[in-house]
Amino acid sequence: MKNRVHITSLYGLGGIAGVAQKRVVEAAKQLGFNELAIFKYDDLTDSPSELSKRIDGIIAGLEIGDTVIFQSPVWISPNFEKRFIDKVKAYQGKVIIFINDVPPMMFASNEVLMPDFIEVYNKADLLIVSSENMKEYLVDKGVTVKKIIIQNLWDIPVEFEKTSETKYLSKISFAGSDKKFGISEKLKSSDIKVEIYDNRPDNKVIPNNIHYSGYVDEISLLSRLHEGGFGLAWTENMYWREYMKYNASYKVSTYLRAGIPIVAHKSISCANLIEKNNWGILVDTLEEAVEVINNMSEEEYQKYIDSVSKVSFLLGNNWFTKKLLVDSIYKL
Repeated sequence: MKNRVHITSLYGLGGIAGVAQKRVVEAAKQLGFNELAIFKYDDLTDSPSELSKRIDGIIAGLEIGDTVIFQSPVWISPNFEKRFIDKVKAYQGKVIIFINDVPPMMFASNEVLMPDFIEVYNKADLLIVSSENMKEYLVDKGVTVKKIIIQNLWDIPVEFEKTSETKYLSKISFAGSDKKFGISEKLKSSDIKVEIYDNRPDNKVIPNNIHYSGYVDEISLLSRLHEGGFGLAWTENMYWREYMKYNASYKVSTYLRAGIPIVAHKSISCANLIEKNNWGILVDTLEEAVEVINNMSEEEYQKYIDSVSKVSFLLGNNWFTKKLLVDSIYKL
């Protein structure tokens, strides 16, 4: 009997992290992989024997020699991840860990957990990591796994309405928390229109060039972004900027799927891809970005649109995720 491939999916997790995991699983199912559902819970309430039984239930369908793609983190605990992978290894198959995010890098309060996560990662036969920068970082922190594949981009397998051709606009769009990433504060005195998909703050004077659209659903967001201008993948918070050197940005994929070029810091993890494929502008400051955009001709902008349209099609068809999964199985 042919050995099968399974992939974990976390239930009970909201936000982009939850959506990203589900979309990877959908792509995996299209390749014939089997889903292993994990429900997010507080494992501190489990005794060792209860935890063992819980994991046995999740992997009840495994057979000797099967391969499991484990999406990490499961936002439960490193202990759960260790025990889960140890149980899978007992079936004499292979384990691929798809690292969606690294909690000790995301939050200063979690830095102490890095040795635990390195221990988890080193149990894998192959790792999928977000970028070349992330690979170097994790190896420096103690990862010894020899087979590592780079993700680079999240897919956005969503269809949306395109009411018009994308056109040059002296406009920057930002999908995310303005308070967290500090966008309006930096652009409030510029002469460029800034569209922020976040709720308008109370008791704050809003300059004429800043507009808050509130949160909109993903399909509406893609459709509105498609009208033109530039998508901003940026933060003025130095802690988060450091993390953006390593992680795969969902914002980058959203703008590319919408068919508009990107504005990003030169240090962003996918900088080489953006530059090599002519997907947008890499700068050191937002002031520099505004200057480049305002001095851009419509012909120059159209060249970006032509380049971005190609990757938009691929992102909409789960191409990157499917290739990633197939390459990972093949490399095993």
